[in-house]
Amino acid sequence: MSRRIYAGAPTVKQIGAKLVRSGYRFVPLVIEQWNVSCAIDILFLRRDATRSVVHGGDIDNRLKTLFDATKVPANANELGGYLTPAGDEDPFYCLLEDDKLITEVQVTTDALLAPSTPTAVKLIIRVNVRPFQLSELNSDFA
Repeated sequence: MSRRIYAGAPTVKQIGAKLVRSGYRFVPLVIEQWNVSCAIDILFLRRDATRSVVHGGDIDNRLKTLFDATKVPANANELGGYLTPAGDEDPFYCLLEDDKLITEVQVTTDALLAPSTPTAVKLIIRVNVRPFQLSELNSDFA
C-alpha cells in the first residue's frame, strides 16, 4: 500500500506538542480530529479453570483499567508516578487520544495453558481502526 502525505496532515511533532503531560509528548494512533474510532477484540487467557468472563473480578473494572492504559492520560496523576519520560519515551506512542473513541468491544475468555503463576493472564488484543466520517486524513483506514 502506498502512503500518501497530505499538506494539511499534522506531523508527529505537532500532535505531540498538543498532548503534553508532565514532559511526556503523547502521540496516539486514534485521534478524534482524524474522525477515526476503533473496535477492540480481546482474547483473555488465564490460569483458572472457570470459563466465566467475570470470575476473579468484575469485567468492567478490568476493561476500564486496560482502556485507561492505552489512552493519553488526562493529567499527571494518571502517569502512575512516572513523571519524567525516559530517552526512548519521547514521543510516547499510544493507541487512543481518549477512550471514548472505542466504539465496539468483544471479549473472549479461555484457559492459559502455558506455565505461569496462578494469577497470570495473557491478553491478545486486535484493534480495528475505522473512520466514522471519511476525510483526506483517514482514507487509508477506510
